[in-house]
Amino acid sequence: MGAKEDKQSRIARYIRAIWNYRSSHMWCSFATAILLSVFLLFFITMWYMKDRYYSYLVETTYSTERALLESVDKNIENQIETYVNYGSGISIDLDIGRMISDGIGEDGGISASERKSMKDTMKRAVKVSNLITGIAFASEDGVIIQYDRLEMNVSGARDVWDEESEDVIRETYSKVREMAAGHTIPRYEIITQPLVHPNDGSKGLIHIAFPLKRNYRYDNMRYMLVLTFDSQPMSVLLRQLNQNQEEYIQAYIEDEQGKILLHTGGREYLGKRSDIYQDEGQIIDLAVGIGAYGWMLHAVIDENILEEKVNEMYDRMVLIFIAAIVLIMFLLFMVTNRILKPVKIISGSIARVKDGDTREQLSIEGTNEIWQLAQEYNEMVQAIRKASLEVEEEHSRVIESMKMKQLAEREALESQINAHFICNTLNVINYEAIDSGNYKVSILLKKLSNILRYTFDQKHQNVYMFQEISWIEQYLFLQKERMEGLFDYQIEFDSDYDNWPCRKLMLQPFVENSILHGFEGRSSGGMIRIVGEGYKELLRISVEDNGCGMAEERSSVIQEILENPPISKSKGMGIGISNVVTRMKMYYGKDLRVSLETREGEGTRFVFLLPMP
Repeated sequence: MGAKEDKQSRIARYIRAIWNYRSSHMWCSFATAILLSVFLLFFITMWYMKDRYYSYLVETTYSTERALLESVDKNIENQIETYVNYGSGISIDLDIGRMISDGIGEDGGISASERKSMKDTMKRAVKVSNLITGIAFASEDGVIIQYDRLEMNVSGARDVWDEESEDVIRETYSKVREMAAGHTIPRYEIITQPLVHPNDGSKGLIHIAFPLKRNYRYDNMRYMLVLTFDSQPMSVLLRQLNQNQEEYIQAYIEDEQGKILLHTGGREYLGKRSDIYQDEGQIIDLAVGIGAYGWMLHAVIDENILEEKVNEMYDRMVLIFIAAIVLIMFLLFMVTNRILKPVKIISGSIARVKDGDTREQLSIEGTNEIWQLAQEYNEMVQAIRKASLEVEEEHSRVIESMKMKQLAEREALESQINAHFICNTLNVINYEAIDSGNYKVSILLKKLSNILRYTFDQKHQNVYMFQEISWIEQYLFLQKERMEGLFDYQIEFDSDYDNWPCRKLMLQPFVENSILHGFEGRSSGGMIRIVGEGYKELLRISVEDNGCGMAEERSSVIQEILENPPISKSKGMGIGISNVVTRMKMYYGKDLRVSLETREGEGTRFVFLLPMP
């Protein structure tokens, strides 16, 4: 019992010693504050930013894949059209048609000399394109003769069309003959089996069957041409959908029967049903049809793997976080001990001063802030009277500063009262105009009052785009009335971006530039057009007119001012534009883009790409 109490007593003493050490050493307080801050930041990152980042990653991946899907779909459609064009050219070659008709006997047999001649002709035919890997001619009984670029004169080598594919050829022949007899367009049939070359499992195949033209007609078709193409070009296009993202994005092509023809994951997926493949995980499937071929192009995003990558990244962050904490604690201990070494000397001297030894001066051994504090302590007693006078002077300065501040606030209040007075007076005049039936004057007064209120509001310099667009519309309305039909205007703004933050009055100088300079010398026919729409992750706004445009020299100067606003003073022009671009750059940051497009005699356009500030 006694040993247990001694152990508990020692533990209590250790705890008290640790607590006392923490209380009496400054570096422990620093360490506690830093640790709490880092832990808080860490948990915010883990529990909040993690989900936000995952959602952002999914959304970004989705939008990127959707755009890529449209592009790849068009390229694959073009590739298939290329295959079809090659086949159509060969199928309508009358020499080839006559060669097949004349070379095949009534019993379907081919003499040795005719077979050699046919083989030579087929070799020349496939040289039309490196994409053609084989060519075959078939009748209702099956394949008559075929040629393969990969023909292997070795034991065990197989033809592309053998006994296993006889049914496919016969079925295809029936379809092609029916299309030819009915003059159906398009006049070809795509065959998806076999998908790989029987002698080279790494080479994918696509086959297209065409009716062989006979005596300038397709009626009573006897023979069918089958071209075998290398599917590698389509595989290359398909891999564009998951380039550098193979872990969580796969792409494939599905035929009319719902079977997979090509897959970025490899040959193991070929022939597998698409619906079964998609049931294997938690995925997002983006799909689009490939032309009129009945095929579907899919981009599949595996959300589980995407989430695993995010988790993996955050697991690494935990390790980095722990290592950073250890390093910070070590550095904090070393640096704080070195910094606080002079404090012990200062503490001893102060203790002696408290005992009445006011003659002692601290020995200054360094120049850092703590030693500067000791020097100030030495000078404190002698400086008390001087400090007292300085305090009185400082007090007087503070009183004077407070008076000036009061005066400034009063003047600002008077300015605000004047603004309210002007707007209220305009409203009174507006009511008088309404009472007298002059509604046009009433509209003009109302819009002018709105413009003044928006302009005089000093509290809200950062507004939203719907407020800025509304103000610009009223400004243009008044200017149009003032100019008596000199110009008209159009405003087209996507309402999805109404709440995009902006600086107040940032578009006004550019609109004013069109009115004052763009239509100079005109009496009518002017047009100002403002368009706001999304552009990637930015808001794109253009302000354009059909005015006189700018000379090349002036447009070059304005373009320089848009890129470097301060030079406007040295150039002697563009002060208003310089001021507003400076405000916009301070608000939106380095990602802001402002450009000028102009041609003398044709008009001017300013284009803004606005990021989120």
